[in-house]
Amino acid sequence: MARLTVLIAARNAAETIRRAVSSCVDERIPICLVDDNSTDNTVELARSVGDGLLEVVECEAPGGVGAARQAGLDAVDTPYAAWLDADDEWIHGRAQRVEQALDAGADVVSDTIELYDGRSGKFLRSLRPPAFLRSTPYAWRLFERNYLPGDTQLGFRVDAFRQAGGYDRTVFGPESYDVLLRSVANGARLAYLDEPGYRMHAYPDSVSRDLGRQRAAVRSVLRKHDYENVRAGCHAQGCAPAVAHWILLSMAMFREDYGAAAQMLDRIQSEVGANDIVLEPDGPFPVAESWRQFFYRATLLLLTNGDAERAVDYLRSAESLRPTAEGANNLGVALHRLGDNAASRACFLDALQRFAGYRDASLNLADPDTCTITTHSLRHQPSRSEYHTELPD
Repeated sequence: MARLTVLIAARNAAETIRRAVSSCVDERIPICLVDDNSTDNTVELARSVGDGLLEVVECEAPGGVGAARQAGLDAVDTPYAAWLDADDEWIHGRAQRVEQALDAGADVVSDTIELYDGRSGKFLRSLRPPAFLRSTPYAWRLFERNYLPGDTQLGFRVDAFRQAGGYDRTVFGPESYDVLLRSVANGARLAYLDEPGYRMHAYPDSVSRDLGRQRAAVRSVLRKHDYENVRAGCHAQGCAPAVAHWILLSMAMFREDYGAAAQMLDRIQSEVGANDIVLEPDGPFPVAESWRQFFYRATLLLLTNGDAERAVDYLRSAESLRPTAEGANNLGVALHRLGDNAASRACFLDALQRFAGYRDASLNLADPDTCTITTHSLRHQPSRSEYHTELPD
């Protein structure tokens, strides 16, 4: 008897749906296609390669990705499930590996994703769950940032997602991140697999590349969670107090709750001091506490239209310790506010030299008056987004 269902949500996916369905047919497990009112022949093409394994769930009216995912979650009658996007591919053997991890006690499983350019088909890189997640029990770390290779692509225990409330139909973009965080808050246990199980085809016009809309949606997702509950969850999993405060600071920055972020920063400084200690040598940001605190002090000043001269001092101190793209970009913003346009431009150029194609610096170089501030230190781990942008014509 089948224990895992492959879920596919699709709307007008005729160009890629046969590839997606064909990639998982050999697993000989149920495939549930949730059709969100396609006006092309998506369903017909999916059935043509489904080999009798495919069930189709029709959405009553176009309701967006969250509604389609909830329809799929409602339809599943196996204990386990995993999503496959209609333009991606399943790697053979994944079902067995995910089932084994869930059988061993996990509620959610993240495995390695092979990333391809959707237009050319060129392999780009492998995205593995980062080592710092795999070596600690801190699922609450995901409130700091979504460090997973992908959140839609997870395997999961169906009851875990249902008990967390399922998918929020009003969330567009990070709807999977949303249900994942609520599952973690409910006590979900995560497992990580090194072997590739998923082939993602990335396109520049995908929802996740619309950073403005994505940030707004993540803000609403994180506002569902109380700081003290997240702090308590971190503490219960053995997270050091200062690390928990960094998690909460990042959460507050995404929520645009800058007063709370400043309070967290004060607590961090009182606990560890602004010194050269690296709080987590194997963590997501293995840099000196002094650099992190200088960067965020300055960034909070810029975000709240505070003292630009103090921001310059903080960022120059950060740059003297560790020159970074984000430090140079924000220093350029601060200098522009002080009217030093030549020095500001030089900073944006430095940022682009350190990180080619860097979105914020590119926007600021094209129009310094945009004052695009980088709110978080840049990732040290590979991700599917290179944080690049194409400049407007």
